[in-house]
Amino acid sequence: MINVPICIIGCGPIGLAGALLLSRFGIDSLLIERRGEVNTHPRSRFVDTNTMELMRFLGLEKAVEETGLGPDWTACNRWFSALTKQQIAAIPSPTFHTVPRSTSPTVPVMTCQDHVENILLDEARTDERIGLRYRTEAVAVTQDEHGTTVVIRDLASGARSTVRADYTLGTDGPHSFAREAIGSVLETAPLATFSQDVIFEADLSRYVEGRKGGLLYNATPSGMLVFQPLNGVTRWRCQIPNAANEPLSEAETVRRIREAVGTDDDVPISITSTGMWQPTPGCVDALSQGRVFLAGDAAHISVPTGGMGNNIGFAGIRNLAWKLAYVLKEHAPPEILDTYHIEHRPIALERVAAGVKTTECMARIFFAFYAGEDTSEAVRHTRQYADYDGVLLGFELESPLIGKNTAPPPAVENPVMDFVPAVRAGRRAPHVWVDEQQGQSVLDWFGTEYVLIGGASVAAERWRSAVGWVANRTGFPLRCEQLPVTEAAPYDPRGLALVRPDGIIADCWNDADGRDDDVETRLRRHLPLRRSDPGKPLVHLSQ
Repeated sequence: MINVPICIIGCGPIGLAGALLLSRFGIDSLLIERRGEVNTHPRSRFVDTNTMELMRFLGLEKAVEETGLGPDWTACNRWFSALTKQQIAAIPSPTFHTVPRSTSPTVPVMTCQDHVENILLDEARTDERIGLRYRTEAVAVTQDEHGTTVVIRDLASGARSTVRADYTLGTDGPHSFAREAIGSVLETAPLATFSQDVIFEADLSRYVEGRKGGLLYNATPSGMLVFQPLNGVTRWRCQIPNAANEPLSEAETVRRIREAVGTDDDVPISITSTGMWQPTPGCVDALSQGRVFLAGDAAHISVPTGGMGNNIGFAGIRNLAWKLAYVLKEHAPPEILDTYHIEHRPIALERVAAGVKTTECMARIFFAFYAGEDTSEAVRHTRQYADYDGVLLGFELESPLIGKNTAPPPAVENPVMDFVPAVRAGRRAPHVWVDEQQGQSVLDWFGTEYVLIGGASVAAERWRSAVGWVANRTGFPLRCEQLPVTEAAPYDPRGLALVRPDGIIADCWNDADGRDDDVETRLRRHLPLRRSDPGKPLVHLSQ
């Protein structure tokens, strides 16, 4: 019998990130994976701002950034009749663009899933709190009121063993065994198209010079084909719509690639791997059942358009990991685990829907071009393809762990594209630099504890005293920080924001709102505390 606090079924990027997050809280985990190696046919390329902030917390930001394409590749996406022929459109992609921005200490990265997975795996292999078992599958998952039991089988020897864990996470992809084991239903709406996904080697550098883009679409006589640069030199991915859902021969695949390049040159092309797939966006009806939780593609599937798939998974695992750790360490009651479904499922549904909408917008360009019509209106409707910071950064969670906002959110013209940072309950805490060298962000204060942030003009001593009293009395992970300058918009100089370990604002208020004799009560109201004195409940989640 193997005993471990957390068993994770699925050792892809989301499972690895979950294990690394749990380790930062001092929680051991065991990862089970059927594969014998990292995925060599990467489906995900984009690492968004939220995920890069997670990588920053894990100490992996620079490693991921170094694998990415430079800003000359990420400034826009392009549409052609063929790569070397007529350019139909060049649409800016600010959400993809690998340049510094005022809204984050990080930059988004256009890279490959296998690079990111290898970075996470290398980190996990050096972590004594993480156990890794490749070529091992889960064959049964059961649970009782005290924990979960996972029966695993070594694929080489056939030998079975049993893992006893307090909780089990299913991060085992779209065909999830864990999802089936708990009876959660993946509610999908398949799109009426099939595509052949191809990884190939070819030196196309002479053909893309001056025409670089994160995505290079081509409306060829044989149909649409999109090039995706994987290293900016010789490694490429392309997708070929294929209504027959039958794999093209290698010779026909190579012919279609050459046609999309638009040259008669005998360009050497080597097919590395290929596979058929159908976009099947959707989300499960329940992210958990008892002590078993789903994350990543086991919980929700996005279309590839817009690059949201893995990033939704990273957002979910960051939401879940700290809650599991707080329950296991007895900082918080088990009821907080219910808020994973309450908070994350609406976000997943919104981003999956945004990907579908973007796919529909993108297709208009091809319809207009093939019909010989003006494409300008279709191009206008496709601006949100890689310009969706409103969706990515302007989300607002709601749950019993989050206070109620009394004022409306900032007004924006386009809620998909436009983002205005704001200090509001349920929002990601806004980034501001807290040192003159711009090396430390306010986001670097978050990770394993609740943090009370005070504006520069806040009467910090009384709140620092209240934080110390609550932390010492209850053992709850809580500390106080104060912004060093009054000009730290959107933070109010007289404002206070209580921020969770995942960087989400639990609640915010003005220093003038509280009286000297109730600061502890005000603070405790927003913490998922288990108890204050032995046998005496401190706060209820419904408050």
